[in-house]
Amino acid sequence: MQLILQTFINSLQNIAIYSMATIGIVLILRTSTTTNFAQGMMGTFSAFFSSNLVLYVYPQLPFWIAIAFGALIAFCIGYTIDAGIIRQGRSVTPQGKQMITMGLMMIFYAIMPPIFVSITTRTPTVPKFTYQNIEFSFLGQSLYITEHAFICVLTAVIGLSILFAALKFTIWGIALRSTASNETVAQMMGVNTKLVTGATWGIAGVFVAVAGSSTAMALNANMMGQIQIFSFLACVLGGVTSFWAPITGCVIISLLLNYSAVFTPKWAALISFVIIMLVILIRPNGIFGKKFIRKV
Repeated sequence: MQLILQTFINSLQNIAIYSMATIGIVLILRTSTTTNFAQGMMGTFSAFFSSNLVLYVYPQLPFWIAIAFGALIAFCIGYTIDAGIIRQGRSVTPQGKQMITMGLMMIFYAIMPPIFVSITTRTPTVPKFTYQNIEFSFLGQSLYITEHAFICVLTAVIGLSILFAALKFTIWGIALRSTASNETVAQMMGVNTKLVTGATWGIAGVFVAVAGSSTAMALNANMMGQIQIFSFLACVLGGVTSFWAPITGCVIISLLLNYSAVFTPKWAALISFVIIMLVILIRPNGIFGKKFIRKV
């Protein structure tokens, strides 16, 4: 019983990180009708920026403030990408936009080493918020969660709650959902879709920036690669016809990988991906996805 509960607790940090990375992909996919392959590199760039700030530039700076600066940089980068590149190529096919984001990914990959020389030469680890554990009892079992993981989970819950509340109750949320439904009709209704898509790219950058800076992984250009793969997979598994469905995909993937690693460590990845593949074959539009019906 303790092993089952502790494995669930250990999965929470990954669920939080995957969810923050995934929601950024979904936001961009729904509003710009493209898959942002540069999402992971945006998170990596922000993690490099935040870590460089507290490790080499200003060591006395609290890490959460460094993350806030990194998130601000990510928002500006996201907004600039949409306004300066994606929006200018609005007549480009979705596949063409994907190629553009792949090009952006390679640009990020090329510019990070000369910008963050100290990190690329020393390869440190992303700092943690704290290095202590929180011990508690549940159902008569002694369990623990690291304070860093707890802060990551709390940050994800607060951030996603604010986002979903904004999507449902604010004018910006209505404008975003209108743009995601049909950009042309939204423009006819007076929605400033340029501002909406630009802000959406910026917000997606903020979420992936926080995700990248919460990993506590060794800093390298490929650190977000696995997270981006699982985020794309979560979108397919949960379905992208709603903003919340991919989050359920993150939960399923994280729990499946962790429990498989505990009970069948040698076959964990294989078993997990086979189960996920079978689910997708049965539900090709995702577990909570709906089939698009085009009216003529």
